[in-house]
Amino acid sequence: MNTERSEMRRVLFCSVLLYLFLSGPISAHAAGFSSGDILVSLTNGGVQIRAADGTLKTTLDAGITGQAKGMTVTSSGDLLVSYWSSADMSSGNAVLRFHSDGTLAGAFGSGYSCNPSGIVIDNSGNVYVGQAGCSGDILKFDSAGNLLQAYNVATEAGGARWLDLDATGCVLFYTSTGLNISRYNVCTNTQLSNFNAAPFATGSAALGLRVLPDGGVIVSTTTQLVRLDSNGNVVSVYDAVGENAFATVFLDKVGHSFWTGSYGTGNVYQFDIQSGAILASFNIGIENVGAKSVLVVPAQEVPPPPPPPAPAEGRMTGGGNFVATGGIVVHHGFQLRCSVTDPRQNLEINWGNGRRFHLETVTAVTCSDDPAIDPEHPAAPIDTLVLSGTGRLNGRTTATIQLTFTDAGEPGVNDGVTMTIKDGQGNIVLDVPTTTLSLGGNHQAHRATGVEF
Repeated sequence: MNTERSEMRRVLFCSVLLYLFLSGPISAHAAGFSSGDILVSLTNGGVQIRAADGTLKTTLDAGITGQAKGMTVTSSGDLLVSYWSSADMSSGNAVLRFHSDGTLAGAFGSGYSCNPSGIVIDNSGNVYVGQAGCSGDILKFDSAGNLLQAYNVATEAGGARWLDLDATGCVLFYTSTGLNISRYNVCTNTQLSNFNAAPFATGSAALGLRVLPDGGVIVSTTTQLVRLDSNGNVVSVYDAVGENAFATVFLDKVGHSFWTGSYGTGNVYQFDIQSGAILASFNIGIENVGAKSVLVVPAQEVPPPPPPPAPAEGRMTGGGNFVATGGIVVHHGFQLRCSVTDPRQNLEINWGNGRRFHLETVTAVTCSDDPAIDPEHPAAPIDTLVLSGTGRLNGRTTATIQLTFTDAGEPGVNDGVTMTIKDGQGNIVLDVPTTTLSLGGNHQAHRATGVEF
C-alpha cells in the first residue's frame, strides 16, 4: 500500500513538472510591457518590468540563469534581450525576443561565440550585437535575425561589449572593458581612432555608453559616469554615494536625462544631464542580484495614413447589373465627368419593382488613379470616380446619392460599385456595399477629351 502511494505521489509530482515545463515560466506570461515602462535586466537572468514611478509590475523569466545584459525594442514593439551563458553552460549565450504582452517569441539570430551583450538597431532595422568574449566580434543581423556580417573589431581587455550608433548610422561606438571608447565604421569596414581624447583613469573599465544628440558620449567607467563632448574631452562626471559598479547608460528620448544601474547594489538611477542631479532611483529588491541594463519602453510610432490619390481629370461611362443588399438586382447606365460644373452628367438607376433614380445635380465629384487597379485599354488618367449628388426618386421626390465606380479592365466583371440612395427624409432606399458587375456590364474610364458614346 505504501509503495502504491509513493508511486502515485511520484506520478503526480512528475505531472506537475511536465505541466510547468510545457506552460513555460509563469512570470513570462503574467503581464507585458508598454510605453513608459522601465525595464531592468538582472544578473540572475530576469528582466524586471516596472511602471514609470519604479513600481514593480512583473518579471520576464526565460529560464536562463546566465546574466541578462543588453536590451532594445524593435520597430514592431518586440523586446530583444541578450544573455550570457549560465554557470553550467546549459543555457544562455543567446538573444531572445519577447512580444509586448510578455510572451517569449524565441531566439533572435544565432552563431554567437561568447556572451552577446550590447544591442543596437539602425534606421533600416538591422541589429548589431557585441560579443563580450571568444571572437569578440560585433555581429550584424537583419530584422529577421539572419546573420549579415561579422566585424572583427579591435578590442582591449575583453570583446566588444556595449555599443551604440552615431547619427549617421555608420559609426559604431563600443567598449571592451578597457580605458577607451572604440569606434568602427560599418559602412566602410574601417577601424577608427578611439573617441576619447585621453584614456580613462587606470583601473577603469569602460562599459555602457550612449551617443548624445550633439555628438558627445556618456559612458560608465564602473566607478563613475563620464560625459565627453564631441571632441572626446571630459566635460562632466556623474556619481552616486556608495556606488562603484555602474554598468549601463540609457538616454531618454529628448536627451535631457539618462538611466543607469549598478550590478553591485542593484540600485537604478536617473540623472539629469545638465545638473547631474539624481531625478529618480529605486532598488531591484533582490538580494545579491545586480542591475545590468536599463531601458524605458518607447512609444510605438504609428505611421501616417497614405495620402489620398491625387485628383485627376477624365470621365467614365458604362452600365450593367449588380446585386444590392437583400439580393435586389440593380441596373445602371451613366456618362459622368470629373468636373462638378460640367452640365453633361447623366446617371440612371433602376431596381426592384419599378423603382428608379435619375441624377439631376452633382454636388461633389473626384476622380483618381488607384495604383492597385489596372483599367487596361484604352489608356486613361483615372480608374476611380467618387460622386455625391441629388436627383428624382421614382420621378417625384428629391433624393440623394453617394457612389464610387471603378474601372478594373476587361471584360468588366471586376469593375466596382459602391452606392447609397436616400429619400428626402434621409431613409436609405438602396444600399449597395462594395460589389462588382458580376451580373454583366462594363465601366470604361476615358481621358477628359474625346468622342462621347
